[in-house]
Amino acid sequence: MSLNFSTGSGSFTPYLRYMASTSSWQMSGDGGSENVQLSQAVFDLENIKTGWCQFMEGMPPTWVMDASLEQSAPKPEGENWKRGFKVDVYSKSLFGEQSVREWATNSTGATMSIGALYDEYLKVKDDGKLPVVEYQGAVPTKVGKGSTTVPTLKILKMIDRPQELVKDTAPSISSVAAQTVVEDAEF
Repeated sequence: MSLNFSTGSGSFTPYLRYMASTSSWQMSGDGGSENVQLSQAVFDLENIKTGWCQFMEGMPPTWVMDASLEQSAPKPEGENWKRGFKVDVYSKSLFGEQSVREWATNSTGATMSIGALYDEYLKVKDDGKLPVVEYQGAVPTKVGKGSTTVPTLKILKMIDRPQELVKDTAPSISSVAAQTVVEDAEF
């Protein structure tokens, strides 16, 4: 019999990560991180969160989230705090059983990319619908004294919210109908 140290109180959100050094994507897997060829996925930009994030080597990130997109939290005391975001990304075909992944980062290239994507989203926003986003490669970009790569993310179309991205609510008849349509799609 194995030892059971689980408290049952925590939950792990599977992650999606953009690797600027290789212009590639990784996701959490059973044995740690594994590469994923991100092509198209649904981004829950309606519920994107922003805030201050601090990454310290060997430790999980620390977040101080904004009250809203319009109201930033005060910058925490200390070093290495940068603005960042958290957004859920859905793709059953890419992510399998854990079809919703959280992309959370404060990296320069990723924040530049999500900012441009969000601006595009605001132009085509339709209540209750989310964008199907395509990753179209990355652009090497000079930033300050260094450089990074900025992922190119483009909205292909807007679809009804997939059931997997519905939180704490009972599904409505329209969301069940939308789920039927989404399951037949290639996400």
